[in-house]
Amino acid sequence: MSPPEPRYREYAWRDGREWMLELGPENGPRLLILPPLLEELNRSRKLLTDMMRDLAVAGILSVLPDLLGTGESLQTIDATDWEDWRDAMTSLVQEQQFSGIFSLRGGCLLDDCSTVKAMRFAPVAGKNLIRDLIRARGVTDKGFDAVAQKAVFETGPTMLGGYPVPAALARALRDADLPERADVTTGRLESDVPDADFKIDGTPVWRRAEPSGSPEFSRALANKIVDWLA
Repeated sequence: MSPPEPRYREYAWRDGREWMLELGPENGPRLLILPPLLEELNRSRKLLTDMMRDLAVAGILSVLPDLLGTGESLQTIDATDWEDWRDAMTSLVQEQQFSGIFSLRGGCLLDDCSTVKAMRFAPVAGKNLIRDLIRARGVTDKGFDAVAQKAVFETGPTMLGGYPVPAALARALRDADLPERADVTTGRLESDVPDADFKIDGTPVWRRAEPSGSPEFSRALANKIVDWLA
């Protein structure tokens, strides 16, 4: 069975409308995907879209929204703050009836936008994400010294992972932790040390130098989601 063609649609939020990618049968269970943040989003997009195709074949409709300031968003990242991301995702779940939420990496920081059950994969605290972005900039830019690194949180915007991140968003990301949820299933890579409800032998594509996918990894994630939604 071949999956249907992807559909690009708009969703409304407080300050306007944004784009989302939708793939799967209209009458299937609906899954909201909360993607990684900033640079990790670019590196993981193929993994997620391949996973969406596998889910569509299994009869599940999945929705991948463009977070404000990323992808095809009509808003620039330097005009975006943390509450914008939260408000947009809350508006989306109020607009549509989702059966569950799947979040990857930094997307897990936003999965309290709904009370439906949630699956997290490789969840990470915001302070670790912003630290990695700052560290990566320091490796390639020798002038990005301690003073410049401090300015990330005080003045900004600062180019991090290809995005001009405003200071307020950097501070909010630094302070963001995983929301407490009663109905959450957590998955991790086999190579990860922390415990999890399940583990998958996959490649952390969000750490690769260039965006790429992994058919085996995306298929394994899709299979877990199908069983979880059943």
